Amino acid sequence: MLELSAAGSGQVHLARPRAGPELRHLAELGVELTDPGAGSVNWSTTDWEHAAALAPDLVLADSRGNAVPARELDSVPGWRTLTVTATVEPWNPELPCSGAACAAFLYSVADALEVLRAKH
Repeated sequence: MLELSAAGSGQVHLARPRAGPELRHLAELGVELTDPGAGSVNWSTTDWEHAAALAPDLVLADSRGNAVPARELDSVPGWRTLTVTATVEPWNPELPCSGAACAAFLYSVADALEVLRAKH
C-alpha cells in the first residue's frame, strides 16, 4: 500500500511508513506499507515515475483540499501508469481525532484490501 499526496504534474509526496498513528496501526495489523525511499520524517517528495515504479496494489490518495484531485491527474503519465494496476482510495492524512473517524478509515482500507484479495 502506498499513501500519496499529489503536488502537481511533476511532483508527488509519498508518505513514509508509520508516519502517522493510523499508518502505524495498519502496519501493526500486517498491512504492507511501501517505503518510498529517502525523504523527510513524514514524506518523500519525488516524481510520478518513481511512485509508479513502486508498483503498489493499493494507493491511498490524499483527499484534502490542498492536494491535486485524482481526476486532474489523468494527463500525468506516471499517475496513469500507477493506476493501471493499483486500486485508488481517497485518504485524509489528518483524520479528525475521533474513534468514529479512525474506525471509518480502517474499515475503508480493510474493504479495499478485501477487494484486492478477491481479485488475486
